[in-house]
Amino acid sequence: MDTTLNPPIPAAIGPYTVVRRLGEGGMGTVYLCRTAGGGDAAVKLIRPGLSADPGFRRRFAAEVDAARRVASFCTAAVLGHGVHEDQPYLATEYIDGPTLNEHVARTGPLPPGTLHSLAVGVAAALTAVHAAGLIHRDVKPQNVILSITGPRVIDFGISRAVDGPALTARGIVLGTPGWLAPEQLHGADPDPACDVFAWGCLVAWAGLGRHPYGTGDLLAVGNRMLHAEPDLDGLPAGLSDVVRSALSTDPARRPTARNLLLTLTGGDATPASLAAATRLDPAGFVPATFVPPQDPAQDPAQDPVQEPAQEPAQEPAREPAPTRAAAPAWRDTRSWPVRRLLTGAAAFAIGLALLVLGILLLPR
Repeated sequence: MDTTLNPPIPAAIGPYTVVRRLGEGGMGTVYLCRTAGGGDAAVKLIRPGLSADPGFRRRFAAEVDAARRVASFCTAAVLGHGVHEDQPYLATEYIDGPTLNEHVARTGPLPPGTLHSLAVGVAAALTAVHAAGLIHRDVKPQNVILSITGPRVIDFGISRAVDGPALTARGIVLGTPGWLAPEQLHGADPDPACDVFAWGCLVAWAGLGRHPYGTGDLLAVGNRMLHAEPDLDGLPAGLSDVVRSALSTDPARRPTARNLLLTLTGGDATPASLAAATRLDPAGFVPATFVPPQDPAQDPAQDPVQEPAQEPAQEPAREPAPTRAAAPAWRDTRSWPVRRLLTGAAAFAIGLALLVLGILLLPR
């Protein structure tokens, strides 16, 4: 039996107790683990064949550094790293939620409001990635997790510091066919514009349920990327224009991730406009299918607040009507869940607005 592609599940990796295998990729196997404190962690254990390669160990060290440098709101926070039986491993926060690939396969293309929220969230993540001096280099539906707090861009397995030395030989292309920028097909060194192109493919794919350059092998899809216009028929008009600019064959003509974020949020970095752009609404980022349905019996929306009976008009010469302080206490207490919901929604909107504002104010 070949255990290279299906390695036995270890009982523990460093201080992390293994629960089950989550998946496998080009670099190794990812396990769901328990931390010493009882929390969840995703631990990536590198394949034995790669661990012996000094060049790969350098690339893995770069992955750890990349994961530590990017703000945790848009990726998975690093919990630790080490070596298990001569195999390096990286432990990160476990993000609960489906990947974008899984969600679209299960429910179909995203509706316009949800699609716009995804576009904003991934653009914000790439803005943070690029502000840290990094290129992700593998932005695709499998690497975007739809968490309850927003999209998380994960797996910096082939990322590389923009100002660091190349860790692969010139002419060797790392990435996933169909999500590579046209210049990468010619062997050009990647830069942040490559992530912007992948963002355009990702948003189009999520909104249409198909790749904007069609299907086929790398040669066929790559030829369309170089010589044909992307098929964006069906995307919302405003978003379609932004995606088309991101898919320019000339990387110099693509917007930066920061400019994408500015455009998608109205082109104005003032708190008021950002609050309006990120206001929660029924078509917000997290559709109902992302979270377990609530029990209607416990849903405040199913238990409307009862209005007190209208008191009769009083004539001036008579005694004044009792004040509302004398009303039964349940009239106020039954409205608490609604008040808390409204207060929480307002706080979330303000916090998200300030978060996006902070990203936009990062130095170019």
